[in-house]
Amino acid sequence: MGNGTIVRLTLMLVLAQVAALVLGLTVIHRFTSATILSDARTAAEVARDDLVDDYRQLGPPGLVEAIDYRLKARDDRNFIVLLKGPGGRRLTGNLREWPPTIADTARWQRIWLARAGATTAEPMGVVTTRLPGGYALLTGESLEAEHQLAGASETAFFYALAVGILIAALMAALVAWILARRIDIFSRAANEFVGGKLDTRVEHDETGDAFDRLAVSINAMFGRIAGLVRELRMVTDSMAHDLRSPVSRMKARLEHGLERTNEAGARAAIADAIEEADSLHRLLDTALEISRAEAGIGRGQFTHFAIGPMLEDMAEVYGPLAEDRGFAIAVDVPTEIEIFAHRELLVRALSNLVDNALKYAAGGSTIRIGAHQGNGNVIDLMAIDDGPGLTDEQMAEAARRFVRLDPARGGTGAGLGLSLVETIAHLHGGTMLLESSPPHGLRVRLTLPVAAAGPPPRDEQRR
Repeated sequence: MGNGTIVRLTLMLVLAQVAALVLGLTVIHRFTSATILSDARTAAEVARDDLVDDYRQLGPPGLVEAIDYRLKARDDRNFIVLLKGPGGRRLTGNLREWPPTIADTARWQRIWLARAGATTAEPMGVVTTRLPGGYALLTGESLEAEHQLAGASETAFFYALAVGILIAALMAALVAWILARRIDIFSRAANEFVGGKLDTRVEHDETGDAFDRLAVSINAMFGRIAGLVRELRMVTDSMAHDLRSPVSRMKARLEHGLERTNEAGARAAIADAIEEADSLHRLLDTALEISRAEAGIGRGQFTHFAIGPMLEDMAEVYGPLAEDRGFAIAVDVPTEIEIFAHRELLVRALSNLVDNALKYAAGGSTIRIGAHQGNGNVIDLMAIDDGPGLTDEQMAEAARRFVRLDPARGGTGAGLGLSLVETIAHLHGGTMLLESSPPHGLRVRLTLPVAAAGPPPRDEQRR
C-alpha cells in the first residue's frame, strides 16, 4: 500500500467520521427543536380550550377577567394571549395588537410579534379561535427558548465539528500510522528477499488478524521460493563445477595435440578449439562466481579500504591494454572515500565494466572510472565510456543472463558480465543502473548504501 493509498484512506476515514458527527449533531438539534415546538403547541392549545370554556360559562366579561387573572397569577413569561372584540378592538392580553396576517381562526403557526410595552418582536407560536358575538381569541407560547437553542446549537455545532475533525484526524492518522508500520514490515522483508537474503521472513505475532494471516502466507511463499532457488543454485553450481575438470582436460589434450602436429590447417583448428575451451572455462568460472555471490558467499570477507587507490591500481593495470585499443583510462575520485566491501569482488565488477567498454565502445577514446558520494548516504561507483552507447531497449535487456547485444555492438562473450556486476552490487546491498552519458556513451552506476558500510576503521574508533 503506497503513501498515496494511505493518504486517501486517511482522508476517507476523516470524512466518514466528520459526516457521522454532522449527522448526529443535526439529528440532535432537530429532535430537540421539534420537542420544544411540540410542547409549546400543546400548551397554546390547552390554554385556548380552557379560555373557550370560560367564555361559554362566563361570557365576554368573565373571559376578560379570566385572561387578566391568568396574566397576573401565571408565572410563565412564555404564555401569550390576546382577546379582541367586535370590530377588531383589543380588549385584553399581553400582545400589542392583533397580527394582521393571522385570521380569526387559524391553526398553529410561527410568527414574530411584539408584546405590549415591548419595543422588539420575538418569535412566537400561536393559534386563533373565533368566538360567538364577533370575538376572537389568540393563545400561544413564546419560542424565544427555541430561538436561543438554535443559536446555541449552531455555536455548539461548529465547536463540536472542529473538535470532532481534530479527533477524527488524530484517529485516522493513528490508523494510517499503524497500517503504514505493518505494511513497512512486509515491504522491508520483500526488499531484503529480493536483494538475495533468502532467509528473510516477515515478522508477525500470533493475533490471527488479517496481517498475521498474510504474513504466514508470505513466509510460506518465501520458504518455497528460497527452496527452489537453492535447488537451482545447487544444480547450477554443481554443473559448473563438474564441467570445469572435463574442460580443463580437453584443453590439455588439445594443447598436447597442438605440440605434436606440424600441419598448418590442423594447428589452426586446434588453436581455435583451445580458444573456445578457454571461453567455456571463463563462462563456467563466471557462472560459479554469480552462484556464490547470490548465495551470499563473500560477506564475511568485507573490509574497510579506500576506493581511490583501488581505482588507480585498475587504471595502471588496464592502461597498456586500453592504449593498444585506442583508449585512455581516467580516474575520477573527487574526495577520499572509504567503503566497507569485498575488495576483490568490486575489482572484478569494475574490471568487467572496463572490459565491456574496451570491447564495445567502438569509436570512443576515453573510459572513465570513478566514485563519489551520492544523494541519500550512498556511494556511486561508475564506469563511463564515450562510445555509441545503448538504446533504452538494449539497456533493459543488457543485464539479463546470456543476453548478447552482438547485432548492435559486435564482439564475443557469454552474456554474463553485467549479470555478475549486478549480482555483486546486490551482495553489497546496492543496485546497478545503466544510463546514457551525454553527448553519447554509456554510464554504468553501482550504487552502494553507506548504511551497509559496516563499522568504522579502528583508528576512527579510537578517536
